[in-house]
Amino acid sequence: MRNAPMLGRSVLLALTALSACAATTPPGSAGTGRAGAYGSFLVGQYAASRFDFPVAAEAMRRAMADDPSAGATLSGRAFLLELLAGNAGTAAALATQVPKDALAQLLLAGSEARAGHWQDALGRYQALPEQDGLTRILKPLLVAWAQQGAGDTSAALATLQSHATGGSRTIFALHTALIADQAKMIALAAQNYGIVQGSLNVTNLRLAQLLASWDARTGDTASADQVLDALSPDLALAMTVPALKQHLKTPPVANAVQGLAEVYINLAAAFEDEVVNNPGREGNRAAAQQTVLTLLQLGLQLQPDLSSARLLLSEVVDRGNNSAVALAPLQDIPASDPLYPLAVLRQAVLLTRLGQGDQAQQKLQDLAKRYAWSPEPVLAQADLLRQQKQWLPAAALYTKAIPLLPTDSPAAWVIYYDRAMCYDQGGDWAKAQPDLDTALKLSPGQPYVLNYLGYSLAVKKQNIGQARTMIEQALKVVPNDGAIIDSLGYVQLQQGDARAAVRTLSQAVQLEPEDPTINAHLGDAYAAAGERLQAIFQWRRALQLDPEPDLANELLAKLQIKQAAAPAVHTTN
Repeated sequence: MRNAPMLGRSVLLALTALSACAATTPPGSAGTGRAGAYGSFLVGQYAASRFDFPVAAEAMRRAMADDPSAGATLSGRAFLLELLAGNAGTAAALATQVPKDALAQLLLAGSEARAGHWQDALGRYQALPEQDGLTRILKPLLVAWAQQGAGDTSAALATLQSHATGGSRTIFALHTALIADQAKMIALAAQNYGIVQGSLNVTNLRLAQLLASWDARTGDTASADQVLDALSPDLALAMTVPALKQHLKTPPVANAVQGLAEVYINLAAAFEDEVVNNPGREGNRAAAQQTVLTLLQLGLQLQPDLSSARLLLSEVVDRGNNSAVALAPLQDIPASDPLYPLAVLRQAVLLTRLGQGDQAQQKLQDLAKRYAWSPEPVLAQADLLRQQKQWLPAAALYTKAIPLLPTDSPAAWVIYYDRAMCYDQGGDWAKAQPDLDTALKLSPGQPYVLNYLGYSLAVKKQNIGQARTMIEQALKVVPNDGAIIDSLGYVQLQQGDARAAVRTLSQAVQLEPEDPTINAHLGDAYAAAGERLQAIFQWRRALQLDPEPDLANELLAKLQIKQAAAPAVHTTN
């Protein structure tokens, strides 16, 4: 759904620097009101660190009310929090108090554009400070759309063409195509849509929507269908294709206001791809995520019903581990929206995390009725039940979904693999093993299936040699996977080579230090090698990692036996 990266890493944190409130001095602590203001300020800072911007904005309002003298100091921070919370009206009122804040000017320009005051909006965009990074891309795009809104298509295209160089060429070509499309300049639009399509290895949902709409509106329905049908291997995206095809004759970007929104959404998606694919230090990552959220809110100020922006907003907030706040942007996406099924699938995940599993399942059941031809809602139900360790009900839903899978679906092996795990954990290995064999036939050499099958055979003491061969084959594909290295160590232990098992399992623990099962296996290897003290230490370490009840009981029993056999040995946590 996100647009492919169109930017360089040098622009990643630029938007944060545009705001005068990037660093804020807290209010003074003298006096009762100021003490209350300082407390509210701290609450707001903590809430913002958790991406709970509605609470952060409310706390900052309280701080300003408790200490009016700090208003000038806090107004910039309050503006940014209101913007990030999606309170565009309140943010716009505060924006007038921070005239030197570039983000405030962007918000005010957006308000003027929505009101049709294009010359005023254009003036604000043209006055943006010239900085390296983001503004060198953002400013000309916004200026061009304001010129288009003011009726000067020639100036808009000239602005874009003068900046379409280097790594930013694709995004300028996209917006040249969109403006030429609106101006009925068919040849220029076709040329630039072609540049966009030829510049990207993968056409994602939003670009597929733009390109397919152009094809359909220019009479090439076969190409339009081909662009959208290419999304079908992703079962969730496939749910959107029929509805998208029904909307192809409606331009996705119909006017200049929507064009401005598209600028922000494209840049937000590109930034998010960079954050995910090139994670840096935690501080930079948090600032980059704030950049993405700011861009998204500026886009939603212009086009509140842009569902692709709401979905991305929810995804980014969810990276801050705040499911309740991530849920909010999805609530207003109507059932008539082509992206509605994606919103429901995400809502179900978030509701389950919030302890509302019954409501999540009900939403998925309703979605399954609405999209009876799609396996995705049924698979989502099964996945949530599996996460809740309802093994056999989950297996039954996987069984229901399998006949709905498209022929030669690349996801088929995963479904058999998931169902096998459910059967195995539910105590029915006789059904689990054939599913694992089927998964391997569908995806030969798949390392995680090889590992699961090999480890399971070793646990059941069946075909230990074959089990080891499978695990070693998996390690050739993913040599640094801690879980698979653990499986090899476990097999070595079963084959009586305790010293080799200690070496292998020590490597697995280094890769997965918080896994109780791997730590327990290392303890077993130490015990088999006659290293009682190390075994006791490792088992106690495993107990500290919140193991499953069965494993915890097994560890306690081993510790009791070993410690009883050597009462003089003292260990520490």
